[in-house]
Formats: sequence, C-alpha cells, structure tokens
Amino acid sequence: MLKTVSRKTLAALLGFLLVALALLALVKDGGAGWRWLSKGGWNTSARISALTPEERQWAQTAWRYFVNNTQPQTGLVNGSDKQPRATLWQMGDTLIALLAARELGLLKEEEFDHRLTQLLGTLNRLALTDTRTPGRLYATPNASLVDFSGQTQRNGWSARDMARLMLALRLVSEWAPQYQEYLDKIVLRWNFCPVIDPHGELWSSSIENGKPVIREELRLGESEYAATAFRLWGFAPDQAFTPPARNVIIHQRTLEVDARDPRTTWQPSLISTLPYMLPGLEFGWQPPGVERATRKALRERAKQVWLTQQTRWEKEKVLTARADFALGQAPWHVDDTVWGNGYAWNTLGADGKYYPRLAQVSTKAVFALWVLWDTPFTDALMNVSRRMNDAQRGWFEGRVEATGDFNRTITLSTNAMVLESLFYKAHGGPLFRNGLIDNGSYFYLQATDVFSAPGLCLPGERRVEMKK
Repeated sequence: MLKTVSRKTLAALLGFLLVALALLALVKDGGAGWRWLSKGGWNTSARISALTPEERQWAQTAWRYFVNNTQPQTGLVNGSDKQPRATLWQMGDTLIALLAARELGLLKEEEFDHRLTQLLGTLNRLALTDTRTPGRLYATPNASLVDFSGQTQRNGWSARDMARLMLALRLVSEWAPQYQEYLDKIVLRWNFCPVIDPHGELWSSSIENGKPVIREELRLGESEYAATAFRLWGFAPDQAFTPPARNVIIHQRTLEVDARDPRTTWQPSLISTLPYMLPGLEFGWQPPGVERATRKALRERAKQVWLTQQTRWEKEKVLTARADFALGQAPWHVDDTVWGNGYAWNTLGADGKYYPRLAQVSTKAVFALWVLWDTPFTDALMNVSRRMNDAQRGWFEGRVEATGDFNRTITLSTNAMVLESLFYKAHGGPLFRNGLIDNGSYFYLQATDVFSAPGLCLPGERRVEMKK
C-alpha cells in the first residue's frame, strides 16, 4: 500500500513539474513561447521567436539611423543619411520604425510619445498641392514641398507613397489606439477625388515640362499593396486589386508580371522583392476585407519571387536578394529586379538605362526574406549581410554582386525594414491584428456626416468629380 501511494505521489509530482516547466517555457522571454505556439510556430516557414543578443544589436544599429537623422523642428527623418528630404513613403517607414523601436524596447514610452506627438503635428500641417493632395517630396527641416534639388515645388502626388503612410497610420492606431483621433485627422485633410476613380483605380501625378500629368503609376505587386492600404481606410480600390497580368518563365518557374507595355506607358514593369513580402510581414498575406482569390494570389506570388531567387543561388551560385536601392552618385536610385521591362535579373537606373554591374544583395530584401522564410538560402543571405552596417550610423544599402563591395549609402527605408522585420520576428508573426477602420472612429463619423461632409471623396461620401 505504501509503495502504491508513493508511486501515485511521484507521478503527480512529475506531472506538476512538467506542467510548471511547460508554463515557464511559454512565458519566458516575454511570452515568446506562447506566441510561437499561438501563431502556429510548428508549421510556419517564418522565424518567430525572441531576438537573440546579436539581433537586438542589429535593431539598435537600425534605430541609430533615426536618432541621427531626426529633424528637431518637425520630427521628420531624413530619407537618406544627412539628406534633408523625405517622401510620404519614408514618413510611413518612420512611423513603423518608431513603433517597432518601442515594441523592441529600444526607447521608453516617454520618448515614443514625444516623437510621435511631434510627427503627428507635422503631418497634420503638411503643405498640400493645388489639388489638396499631399505632395511627392518634402524638406524635412520645415515640411515644405520641394523637388529633388531642394527647390520649392508643388510636384504632384504619388498614390503609392500615400498608401504606405496610410497603412502606417492604421498600424500605429492598432498598437497605440489612444492617438487614433489625431491619426485620423491627417487623412481627413487630403482630397481623394483625383486619386481614386469610381472604378477603384488609383492615380498619381507628376510635373512634366511645368504641367501636371496624371497617370497610372502602380504596377502588379505595388498596385495590390497600395489597394490594401486604401482598403484599410474604407475605400473600394477594386480595379487596383486586379492589374492586367501575364506570365513569364524564369528558371522553369512561372511568374506573373504586369501586362502593360513600358514602351507605351513610360512606366517600368518590375518584379522586386519588397512589394511581395510586405503583405506577408504585415498581414500574413491575409489582408482584411480582401477577396479570398486575391489573398491566395498574394501568397503564391511571394512564394514564387522567393523561390526564383533561391533557384538562381542553387543553379548559378549567385546570392540574390533584389530590391530598389539608393546610391551616393548617379543614377542615384536603382530598381534591381527579378524581372524588369522584359528581362530577368534586370537592373534599371532612375535615368531609364540598364546598369547590370550595380546589381546588389539588398539589405532590406535580405531581412524580409530571412524573417519570412527560414531556409539555408536565407541563412546564406544573412551570413553575407550581417556586418553590412556602421553601428553609429545604421545599415548600408547592400553588397554589390559583381565585386562584393559594400554600397555604403545609408537610407531611412532600409533601416526601417530592418526594424520592421525584427519586430515581426519578436512579435511572432504579422503586425496587424485586423487593421480596418472602425465605424465608430473619428474618421468614419466625419466622412459620413451628411450635414457637413468634407467633399473630398472619402468613403461613404458622395463623389465630387474634379477635372484631371
């Protein structure tokens, strides 16, 4: 009888011990184990776990860029190191980086509040174009509209860049809901009548020979990403979700590309890494309010973009992670592609010329691929990229394919992508919980007020057509 009791007691103690160890494993490192379990860590391709000491140092290096380049008068951050200009896309990157820095413990709540408050004030006072849309480029010291030479110019608008800032505002609203009213007021100032048409197509504008030119600027990949951001605010960008597509074959793999001819539209048709991976980082390729077929297409296209670059490494032994990047000299900005304007592995300068010797392993593409796909290929990418930084300035743009040299240009977007990727890893999956604007929000109530509608073609508002 004594032996039976002892065995039962021992079994109970062992059971209690196992349960205690399991609970300890789940709550350790800020609940990383629970996040891994609840996010399906046993069957995901992504890296979802607490940051290692080395990864935490990577995040600190990326955040250093923002500390160094914040303008004290506006809170805006320079688009490139010490270059006092920024686009709306880069302002969106700034908000996401700020949120990531708080969640990764790189700054305290007081500093987060100070930085965000200053940014919100500036964004709510941004100079607008003649059509009351936000412009393409701003001077970061005073938030005035400028061109790339720094001269004052009302230089049209970019639906792509507007979308990135709109998405970032919704993300901040989810993680810091106490600021939602002020975030909503930023978008409530903008006129969407010339930006989204009744069919749900998104339009952009630029100044050419002194005159505004309206065009469809978005192409496959970017178009669906921008449409997703507009959808979060209640718009119906239906046509932007379905850009014309055709297939190309690279390494015996089928990839969809935009079907419009760049020779007649004057708009490059590209496959690059980021537009396909951002929906994975932010929504797990499951954006809310989007049809199932579109969600399936987003995931499948991202998979093919990843696998095609991996296949090039396996067959040609060339490490490949393609994305747009900046240079410290002409042509200044380069679109480095998986496929571009009819050719595989094409490298296009901002001047429209081909620059194959500028092709590089892009830092921001490496981080996005590495965190979403835990494979020997992405390990190899990170092994050649982990030291591409200056701890006092931030991460470099990348490593040149032809020579192995660093491209030592340092930009806001690359450092923001490092932070966003590490935020995803530490959080244990997609950054958005939902993202759709709430019917009870300040934005929704203002947009649908029938007695004092803003007249800006906001969701739920009767359209006021404007001449383009």
